[in-house]
Amino acid sequence: MPSSISSDHARQPRRWWLWTLSILICTIGIVVVAVTYLLHDQARWIALLEQRGSQASGRDVHITAVTLQLWPSPAAQVTGLTIANPAWTHDPYLLQAQTVSAHFALWPLLRGKLQLTSLAASGIALDLETAADGAHSWIRTNSSPYTGKRADSALDLGQLTAISLHDLDARYRAPGRAADAPHWLLDHLDVHANPGLRDIGLDALLRHDSRTLEASGHFDQLAALAHGELTLHSGATQMRLTGQIPLRGALHGADFTVSADAERLDDTLAFFDIVARPIAPLHLAATMREHDGKLLATGVDVRLAALQVRGAVQLDLRADKPILDAQLHIPRLDWVQTLLDAGRPPLPPKLPGELFRTHRLAWRVLTALRGWRGTVELDIGALKTRPGIELTDARARLHFDDDVLQVAPMQAGMLGGRAVGTLRLTGHNQHAHLELQLHDVSLPQWIVATHHKAPLTGGAMQVVARVDGSGANMKQLAASLNGPVSIRLGPTDITTQSGARAEELLTGLMPVFSARNSGRIALECVGADLHFTDGRAAASPLVGARSEASQLLTSGFVDLREQTLDLRGRVRARSGVSLGLSTLAGDIKITGLLTHPQVRLDPAGTPAALARLGAAFVTAGLSIVATALWDGANPGTDPCQTVFLPHTGGHTASVHLGEKAIP
Repeated sequence: MPSSISSDHARQPRRWWLWTLSILICTIGIVVVAVTYLLHDQARWIALLEQRGSQASGRDVHITAVTLQLWPSPAAQVTGLTIANPAWTHDPYLLQAQTVSAHFALWPLLRGKLQLTSLAASGIALDLETAADGAHSWIRTNSSPYTGKRADSALDLGQLTAISLHDLDARYRAPGRAADAPHWLLDHLDVHANPGLRDIGLDALLRHDSRTLEASGHFDQLAALAHGELTLHSGATQMRLTGQIPLRGALHGADFTVSADAERLDDTLAFFDIVARPIAPLHLAATMREHDGKLLATGVDVRLAALQVRGAVQLDLRADKPILDAQLHIPRLDWVQTLLDAGRPPLPPKLPGELFRTHRLAWRVLTALRGWRGTVELDIGALKTRPGIELTDARARLHFDDDVLQVAPMQAGMLGGRAVGTLRLTGHNQHAHLELQLHDVSLPQWIVATHHKAPLTGGAMQVVARVDGSGANMKQLAASLNGPVSIRLGPTDITTQSGARAEELLTGLMPVFSARNSGRIALECVGADLHFTDGRAAASPLVGARSEASQLLTSGFVDLREQTLDLRGRVRARSGVSLGLSTLAGDIKITGLLTHPQVRLDPAGTPAALARLGAAFVTAGLSIVATALWDGANPGTDPCQTVFLPHTGGHTASVHLGEKAIP
């Protein structure tokens, strides 16, 4: 009996365990059935994901199908994902994806929290557009019906360790280019990281019109500021950033170096649909550092073929207008060659009969500065200008505020003398104001610099100009020119065969002149008084000159609008002999186009000797002087075509005629 009771007591705990195990198995079975039902309840999951996606993006989100799994890790695969674009865009969808797969951490999911561990997507179409008013289709606006709403549970990215995107077709529609919007194809983007979004590595390949852009990098964390490096490679161009790099646009604490080398920059620009002529090899290096709310670029070194620019740049974005300050040094700048190296086409030749070029000036560079202000201190060791004249030790201070640029002061060594002045340019009305002084500039050096022969010595010039003009190109600026410019040429000796012939003609008139050296013309002064109003200068006297043997004083007009002139003056022999000087005097007319003026005697009729006198004086001496007074002349075509014309740019002058006035 006792043993029977003892056996019943031994079986009782076993029954309790069996009952407990049975209940647990049933519970697990019920949970599995319930979870399986929930996992296969696509309508419920689609509605939930569409709601969460719409609230997160601020756009309508639609999903075709959802597949869920729990093993070996919780995951969801979405098929047929679309995110709507704003109503004003051309394409109804901002994003379309064939498949999107996501994996989640298990225990957070059981607590109702979505903790993403990996994300992969393929077959993606991305359509981006910018409206004429500056609105961007990918930026959420306050007009979104989901603004202010939030998902019931946040999406945690702290455990994300992998992102993989493949076969992404991106299209961007710029304002006015909706019909021919270019496409970029993302072959792949692979990102790997440790939990907590640390120790991040990335690799990507982007294609466009048979060109590629490769990106690779490594960062210590995903933050507004991350330490690491990023390398971009496209064609023959490579760019590298190293240091504390701002990844989200925030500049606070940024401290990194940037370097770029481009053997064929035009090929790289073509990747971004920027058409350019061949560009010379380019190198760029700088250290970027944020300090006290300002971004500083130090150690700036830019090289384009033979051009080198060194210095420092500071950008302050805290003010109402961004402020840019720079100090730049250029050892040598050949303006024409630099433009060619930068991919700019050479300027077409001037039209027949035209003194001024008609290509558009770079006013749009100024208008692009609206909303900015700043100062640039510029130092150029040697500057070769378009006409061929070289400036040395050129220094200028450029100050801009919106589209108004003030260059003051500017100064440079020029042809043995010095040039100083100020310049003010206004972009919105294409207006220019120039104040310029040239001191002791050598006429012989000027002639040689402009690729002509210089058979003369002396020839120091003084120029004072104060002119205004408006126009899209140089021709329009010249046609609207207002203000005086003064030019004075000091003693100049001309020693040419034509000069000798001229002196022979002069000395052949009277024996008293024969003492002069027939192989030399001693030019004592040249000057002109040209006060322009709307491109036209008219005065009496207007232009004059004097040599040891003769002198010429003219009156009339120079018209830059019609590019014509009409000068009339009298050549007189300089002699103390009181013979009938009226027999050695007569009027000369210089008329016609500025490019090809005609020189002839007044039809009133004068002795043949006087004709020889006037022609000899004008063609031998003054045409040589005038070659330097206006760039672009062709003395080989007509030795008189540049008589007394102002110099390049249409800035003409008032001129003082040496130490003595011409009688």
